Amino acid sequence: MIGSEPVAERAVADSTGPIEGPSARAVNVLRDRPLTSILIACLVLAIVSVLALPWVPSSDPYAWISWGQEIAHHFVGTPIGVSFEGGPSFKPFPVVFTSIFGFFGGAAPSMWLVVSRTGSLLALVGIFRLGRRFGGTAAGILAVVALCMTQDAVFYMARGTSEPVVAAVTVWAIELHLLGSRRLAYFVLFVGALNRPEFSPIIFLYAVYLWFAEPDTRTRVYALVLLVAVPVFWTFPPGIVSGDFLQAKNAAEGGQGSPGSAYGELKSSIGLLTTPVLALSIIGFVIACVKRNWTLISLGVAAILWSLMVAVMTQVFYGLPRYLLPAETVACVMAGLAVVWLAELVATRVPSARSHTRQATAIAVATVAVVLAATLPWTITRGKMMVLQTQQATASGTYQHDLFVAVDRMGGKRKLFVCKLSYVSINHTVASMLAWKLRVKLVKIRPLMVSQGYVFSGPHVSDLGLPPPILSAKVDRITRVASSGQWSVYAVSRRVSSQYGPAGSLCPGHV
Repeated sequence: MIGSEPVAERAVADSTGPIEGPSARAVNVLRDRPLTSILIACLVLAIVSVLALPWVPSSDPYAWISWGQEIAHHFVGTPIGVSFEGGPSFKPFPVVFTSIFGFFGGAAPSMWLVVSRTGSLLALVGIFRLGRRFGGTAAGILAVVALCMTQDAVFYMARGTSEPVVAAVTVWAIELHLLGSRRLAYFVLFVGALNRPEFSPIIFLYAVYLWFAEPDTRTRVYALVLLVAVPVFWTFPPGIVSGDFLQAKNAAEGGQGSPGSAYGELKSSIGLLTTPVLALSIIGFVIACVKRNWTLISLGVAAILWSLMVAVMTQVFYGLPRYLLPAETVACVMAGLAVVWLAELVATRVPSARSHTRQATAIAVATVAVVLAATLPWTITRGKMMVLQTQQATASGTYQHDLFVAVDRMGGKRKLFVCKLSYVSINHTVASMLAWKLRVKLVKIRPLMVSQGYVFSGPHVSDLGLPPPILSAKVDRITRVASSGQWSVYAVSRRVSSQYGPAGSLCPGHV
């Protein structure tokens, strides 16, 4: 037990100290601050995974990395020009990090992957702690399994999206609040609000709660500063750079993939969680109500309200199924608890097991096994999807490597951009990847060619999107000039001189 050793022995140990390795003070800090230890462990594992696995960022993360490169080059190196146009919605949290990583050149994509991957691991640890808090170790493990089985979980973890951070924010804001660390929980919600604007009502309500729960001046100033900082971070950077203070809203409005209705958004939750997990989460919430566990009831109600908020947002504006992730995370906790509670209920219903602990345990374990076996038809299907996403993530590393080799063979930016009007076309999903490699604005990379210039054409797969079509009738010479792996590079020009430029010119001219 901590503190049970004799005082004399402690004094000897303190006077001599360890012969090698970390100092006793550092060890004590980690022992006294388990959350710090968890963060460090997740960070180290994330670094190892980034070094060991060939996975690379997907389209949106590469856009944030490209923007970070633009911002860094505004201060160091050859200026690229800063613009948040031609990409996804601006998100403050990733852009803050990628702007710092932009000073590290080619390491920036890996550094951002470390941040996202750390979020994934923190989410798993956090949801385990929540499940264990309310239902023991088994409930924690089952909650982790349920979260891993959510739709696109492997893609989110492997490709550097912001969703892992959102999941981590959800579970750790809850966990820290239950630990009594209200100010830290509030900061975690602030991080969430910098990733998803739907956290704004949550952080506002928590700020009101914090105002009365901890009425000292320092805490109130802290709450107000972070609350005001949320809209400032979302609007001022794109407003100052491009004059569009609502860039995040306008970019999302032009996106695709929205179910288009509140019903469609809510219906998508079935596919996100699988039918058994969704059913078990409902059962878990009902049992929590029967048990009158007001903490879990509050979490369940919050998840329902979040889902309704996203549904209404989808109906009147724009929404995607992944916006339901915080509610999904809570549902995974409920599902894990449901399995454990059902097993306990069955064990208590067997008269002979009431006085025999081993028999009760065996019955509970058997019940868990039966419930899990009943989910196999859906679990196996989701497992196959996870394997496919793993294979696609690995292939994405190969596609990036071959693309960058093709760029280098072409001579890079100087050769590809022959005049100020030049742009390059490529499969639309990897436009941001090429923009980062070439160190140009995203608007210089387009998903189609309507004039003269260079075209990078890769296979039509989900990781790359459609190959760029050549839509101009004013060009009649298409020459393959380089290749690498499954990538081909074409020079698009005219055979004869005209008002649109001299023969063979690769400058867009007046087309």
